[in-house]
Amino acid sequence: MKIAFLSDIHSNYHALSACYDYIEKNNIEHICYLGDYISDLPYPVRTLDAIKEFARNHVCFYIKGNREEYMESAFKNGTTFDKGSQQGSLLYTYENLRDEDIEWFSSLTVSSEIQIGNYKPFGISHGGYENPRELILIDDGTADSFTRQQKTPFHILGHSHKPFVYQNNGRLLLNPGSVGVPVSGRTMAQMAVAEFSGNNIIPQLIELPYDTEAAINEFYESGLIEYADVWSRTMIAIIKTGEHYNERCIKLVEKLSQQSGRSFSDEELWQNAAEILGI
Repeated sequence: MKIAFLSDIHSNYHALSACYDYIEKNNIEHICYLGDYISDLPYPVRTLDAIKEFARNHVCFYIKGNREEYMESAFKNGTTFDKGSQQGSLLYTYENLRDEDIEWFSSLTVSSEIQIGNYKPFGISHGGYENPRELILIDDGTADSFTRQQKTPFHILGHSHKPFVYQNNGRLLLNPGSVGVPVSGRTMAQMAVAEFSGNNIIPQLIELPYDTEAAINEFYESGLIEYADVWSRTMIAIIKTGEHYNERCIKLVEKLSQQSGRSFSDEELWQNAAEILGI
């Protein structure tokens, strides 16, 4: 049995389509989605509809990520997103979702344990078991900490957009990377496949080329860039280079905010950061 793992799509329909082509060609029946289906790229409903359509012929499991939680919270409490580079992408996404999409997000958990037939159970989460915003990485020791309290021998998570396979304490931890916004210096859609055979689990990290130019053009035709100018430009830079431009931009705006005493949301600070970064 083979299972595909898809995380952090972020409305990148073109990258998702490349993953679906791979899944179909390799006759993979089971798919686990690890959250952050929407935001940051245009046309969130198109991605959600593609996910639902693909489920007609595949066995699918879902959890929600922090982006879905943001949308769910805005719906329940009244939206607090504003136009501008800090929150405009979230506002665009929220305004382009349907009530049924929010209801679906609300029905999902942030982690789950899955058992298929007689194969070994495995766990999935977006970040931590309880907090989808929790970053689990190898280089800072959080992967080691996670495996020490891991509930199943095999666990798959996302959120960091950084793919890895990590083994520790008799536990296997997998991050498939990001389908739509990879930040590990690569510009291809990322996913993972695990082959279950007897007591063995063999994971494979996969990268797939897709139409990046089409994804970039949609920022302009959709109007998203008008909602969140600099944030959209960081996303375009990521798609072009695979480098973590939004993280760099956030840190730079925080620094400029501290130096000037101006609000982190000040659009001029974001424009200054974009100029410094050359995007």
